[in-house]
Amino acid sequence: MTTKHPEHPGGCLCGAVRFVASGEPIGGNHFHCGMCRKDSGSGVSTFFAFPAHAVTWDSKPHEYESSPGKYRGFCPICGSSVTWRKGDDDSFIDFRLGTFDDPSRFKAQKHLWMSTALPSFAGIDPDIEHFD
Repeated sequence: MTTKHPEHPGGCLCGAVRFVASGEPIGGNHFHCGMCRKDSGSGVSTFFAFPAHAVTWDSKPHEYESSPGKYRGFCPICGSSVTWRKGDDDSFIDFRLGTFDDPSRFKAQKHLWMSTALPSFAGIDPDIEHFD
């Protein structure tokens, strides 16, 4: 008997970039770093990582090397930020929480880069680990 893994479809705002991540995420975290703020236009960015082999693409995002060896994937049409990945480690892909069709299925485990967090995020989620 084969067990079916849960599927997590998602994509960009206009639908030009679409993916399905299968199984459970490796992890998920809230990122408070300045580059994520610039990339998303938001005060905090939340990503969930999936093994690269568990992701199928209808169409892939275009990638931008935001810092040496770090790549952010965007829709070439609407500009939505979809992914982050480390160039020399193709074992996983991080997806922005908001790109999933049902983001309510996920719960982040940690807050990262709290030393650069905006003051309005100082007291959030006391039950989640915080790291500087």
